[in-house]
Amino acid sequence: MHRFRFWMVWSWRDLRRRWVLVGAIAAVIALGTGTYAGLLGTSAWRTQSNDESFAAVHTHDLRVALPQGSLVAEGSLAALVSGLPHAGDVAAARERLVVPTQIAGPGGLLVTGELVGTDTRPGAPVDGVWINQGRALGAADDGRPYVVAEAVFARKNNLPLPAELTVSGGTALTVVGRGQSPEYFLVTGAQGGGTPFLSQKSYGVLFASLHTVQQVTGTGGAVNDVVLTLRPGTDRNMIAGELRHALDTARPPVAATVGTRDDIDAYRILYQDIAGDAKLWRVVALLVLLGGALAALNLTTRIVEAQRREIGIGMALGVPSRLLAVRPLLFGAQVALLGVVLGLLVGWAIGIPLRSLFTDMVPLPIWRTPLQLDVFAQAAALGFVLPFAAVAWPIWRALRVQPVQAIRVGHLAARSGGLVGFLPRLRLPGPGYHQIPVRNVLRTPRRSALTALGIAAAITTLVTVVGFLDTFRGTLDRASDELLHAAPDRVAVTLDTFQPRNGDVVRRVATLPEVGSVDVGLLAAATARSGGHQVDLAIEVVARHASWTPTLTEGTAAGGIVLAGKAARDLDIHVGDSVTVAHPQATAAGLRTVQTRMRVAGVHPNPMRMLAYLDPDSAAAFGMAGTTNLLTVTPAAGAGPETVRRALLAVPHVASAQTAQASTDGMKASLDEFVGILQVAAAVTLLLALLIAFNTTTIGVDERGREHATMLAFGLPPRTVLGMTTVETVLIGGVGTVVGILGGYGLLRWLTATTIPSVLPEIGVTAALSARTVLEALALGVLTVAIAPLFTLRRTRRMDISATLRVME
Repeated sequence: MHRFRFWMVWSWRDLRRRWVLVGAIAAVIALGTGTYAGLLGTSAWRTQSNDESFAAVHTHDLRVALPQGSLVAEGSLAALVSGLPHAGDVAAARERLVVPTQIAGPGGLLVTGELVGTDTRPGAPVDGVWINQGRALGAADDGRPYVVAEAVFARKNNLPLPAELTVSGGTALTVVGRGQSPEYFLVTGAQGGGTPFLSQKSYGVLFASLHTVQQVTGTGGAVNDVVLTLRPGTDRNMIAGELRHALDTARPPVAATVGTRDDIDAYRILYQDIAGDAKLWRVVALLVLLGGALAALNLTTRIVEAQRREIGIGMALGVPSRLLAVRPLLFGAQVALLGVVLGLLVGWAIGIPLRSLFTDMVPLPIWRTPLQLDVFAQAAALGFVLPFAAVAWPIWRALRVQPVQAIRVGHLAARSGGLVGFLPRLRLPGPGYHQIPVRNVLRTPRRSALTALGIAAAITTLVTVVGFLDTFRGTLDRASDELLHAAPDRVAVTLDTFQPRNGDVVRRVATLPEVGSVDVGLLAAATARSGGHQVDLAIEVVARHASWTPTLTEGTAAGGIVLAGKAARDLDIHVGDSVTVAHPQATAAGLRTVQTRMRVAGVHPNPMRMLAYLDPDSAAAFGMAGTTNLLTVTPAAGAGPETVRRALLAVPHVASAQTAQASTDGMKASLDEFVGILQVAAAVTLLLALLIAFNTTTIGVDERGREHATMLAFGLPPRTVLGMTTVETVLIGGVGTVVGILGGYGLLRWLTATTIPSVLPEIGVTAALSARTVLEALALGVLTVAIAPLFTLRRTRRMDISATLRVME
């Protein structure tokens, strides 16, 4: 016990002598530990919150959805479910009518959206609505013009309660509450067949009773959807197979798709995004910890070298190596432990803004954010082990030298090495002391490399984090360039059902004074399959001589289907190959799903995988000649897109009217929300770079103390000495920054290739770094280490030159 107390007192003396450096290195370790605990703790928060939120609203296990524009009689889908061989395994089923619409409201509100009408008869709910504000709909509201607005849409548009909204066809509805339903925890805009990737502000969802939606849309007694939940332990795939068989054998057959809970965009993204984010956060935290470990390694090396004579005397006197190692190991352990304790506080502090950011970005009905003790324990273990392992290495090296070498001091201990041999060939302009910074860097390449790697760890983290923003912005720019390369003011008008090309609806749209011209086309949901791969498509039939046509990277626009490059890669096909397309086909008995082999005629550059195009001749397989459900409207002279959209609100059967830029605007809005989380990580890396630069400079000033004292004694002013220190740190910082930029880009490419495809398979994302990011990283890496020597100016001016130059043999 006495010996342990002795070692502790001795190690505490070492800590006090270098308390500034110890504090800085502990702060670096704390940043790594806290970043790991704070960021990875959000994964458990999100998983628990997702589980409870989806369970609270009785999310469906299976869904049967008809193609857009297709309807069946109310009760027919429910009867189909009740007639299944294992109907007893179905816990609850609800028929619905889901139709796209336009929504206009107070404050100039005009957005695309959809109406969701659900059977309100007594029974167990399926895909219920969680009420955040106002009241829920009851049995007395069946068939009446009352709705509940999707909560995020209502909040972002400052929709009051009650509020009056107007939907397509001019019908007025009263909003009595705000709520959330599982399919719309994240609104992508594609749930109802609308434009994909819209923001939650520009896409509105209104929940109502089934009979209310039937009255508003003029489809009395019709449904197009049924959702059902299963009893615990039921084989979901078995029931799904029975549903498909029942649809195919119905008279007439019903063209519909059978989906599962996993097919809900919000469900898939919310869960898969957790794994992708965790991978990114783990890499960021480990890089920060690596920087802390390298900083601890540099400091320990300096301490061991300062104690070299004491270690040598101990070895000469026969003291066992394990005892000589106790003092520096205790020092390293205490530094690591201090960093871990501070890191747990940092992790708790990081969790505060992250909790606010996540609950705002993903406003689930239920959020659970308890302290994740297991994650903090992992962070504490990593935060201690990595720096302690870094401390052990220089101690092991020091104990392997001969005692006579360790005892030497002064000029006898000076050792040339490294890359100093190159210096005679390098002649720098000016006085001879201008070569000192370069010589200092080259004569200790190991130490210089470790310092550069510490800075590189910080820059790598920053480049990776900011590179994600550059990557998504570059992807959005490519999508925007493709969609807006011609007729940028056009408005895509989707009809709620298939209409005659020369019918009243098309004629009424064309005769609006705000409309200049109308291109008649088709839009159909389809699935492409090839070699075991499958991609969902939104196929647009582009009219001849249309105002906008897709550009091509290869192939032609006629003679087959034109796919996005991302879709072609995922299907592993090329221009000239054939692909099987499952699509709706019009028959005398109604729509049915058929499979057609189509030739891949061309490839377009839009990164949105689902977008595909056909010329009118290739679309003959749809059997819809003479009908349309998509109009591309060009505004008349003096009219803008918003004027056209508002005029179309009064036209019956117009389900939505969206500008060409709506998708990219929505994705940019979603990206802006994600920026807040990345800014937290970026702030950590900025502080990390500054701390590593400070450590490097302070340790360097300690090591060069006699050199600096000599130069001051010969009359060099402190600013010159400080300038040489700055040059030395800038050289090391420049190398570390370049390595960090290259490492960050490599890490960005790896994460982009492994993480994004599973979370956002519909988007073709390519890793990209902007010139601005590269320049900012260079500036950060160089300027941070250039500024750090300023912290030593006061110390240099107050240096006791005679005491520093004194050597005791």
